[in-house]
Amino acid sequence: MKFTRDAMLPEFAPRDLFLDAHDREGTRALARSICMMDAADYAAAFKGSAIKRAKRWMLQRNACVVLGNIGTEEDLAVLEAMLTHEHELVREHAGWASRVICARG
Repeated sequence: MKFTRDAMLPEFAPRDLFLDAHDREGTRALARSICMMDAADYAAAFKGSAIKRAKRWMLQRNACVVLGNIGTEEDLAVLEAMLTHEHELVREHAGWASRVICARG
């Protein structure tokens, strides 16, 4: 028996950004996209969304953790870019994720 159904109201429909994040590759792509968002990209992607309560740097830190957990060497360039992020926690998590990926080889 199916208890779920698609959102009836457009306000509750998933945003385009999340549509392909249903598997490992899609999740990695989403994490890379979040890492590379600037303030304008973030504002546009989440306009009218409660997710904007989380600051951009917080989502970017979480995206680094995602990449550390499921990322591959293909994700190292994005993580390297995060090593110069203005927020220390993002830099720390990007460094951790890079080390984990390199250790996995």
